Amino acid sequence: MLAWSSLPFCFAVLWASSYAAAKIGLADITPFAFVAVRLAIAALAALAILLARQSAWGSLARVWPHLLIGGALVHGLALATAHAALTSVDATSTALVHAVHPILTALVATLALGEQFRWWQWLGVALGFLGVVIGVPLGTGTGPLVLLALSLFGLSGGTLYLKRFCPKVPPFEATMVQLVGGALLAGLATLTLETPHAHWTLSLVGALAWNTVFMSIGGMALYNFMLLHYGASRAASCFFVVPGAAALIAWVVLGERLSSLTIIGLTAASLGVALVWWRSRQS
Repeated sequence: MLAWSSLPFCFAVLWASSYAAAKIGLADITPFAFVAVRLAIAALAALAILLARQSAWGSLARVWPHLLIGGALVHGLALATAHAALTSVDATSTALVHAVHPILTALVATLALGEQFRWWQWLGVALGFLGVVIGVPLGTGTGPLVLLALSLFGLSGGTLYLKRFCPKVPPFEATMVQLVGGALLAGLATLTLETPHAHWTLSLVGALAWNTVFMSIGGMALYNFMLLHYGASRAASCFFVVPGAAALIAWVVLGERLSSLTIIGLTAASLGVALVWWRSRQS
């Protein structure tokens, strides 16, 4: 079993890899269609797994509408707008905006959900934010920034909504219903906001398979596990590591430039996550 301290870094690497995979896939498919197909396949796969292991559905009886709404935000809105932005900005810039997610989540969670942060955890938040600013400077136009702001709203708003209304749902069951909500929203966006098209190349199939299996199913089940057991603030802190990890992966896979400041920022952000999660040992 994974030690608690490794959970945020495992999730961060999975999430970071999805930017590079999406960038590759978007060369052959429109962004909303990419997300809709990815989430629909992931939802069907998660449902098949749950049926195969004969999971109990009682935990979903009263909260499934909330899971659909939370999934529409975290999966549908956040991913659809981020993929639309990825058609004009690089993977690292997209990851940077998402790294603001833990700041918003920590602030709102302490005020609205009663989560308590110690001084070293707030220091971790500050270090994480500083690492993001130092490591991955953002330079892009207004259009992509609006899309990324909507994506950030989906991530933070969805995380807090799920923590508020679905606090005790088993992670995998929660993920399955959320994927359905995300697929429905992304499908609606595909039909109303773009003219979908796809060229089914090996690179598109590979990118879709990676983001479906490792991120939408495995990664989000891990995220829901952390949300359930450690709270919204600490789960969201994983996103501080994402920009540095995304920059490293994009450098290797896509040839995007990796600077020394990125490495410094990744180090600071990683230390920030460690401080935010330190409380878990004392719980």
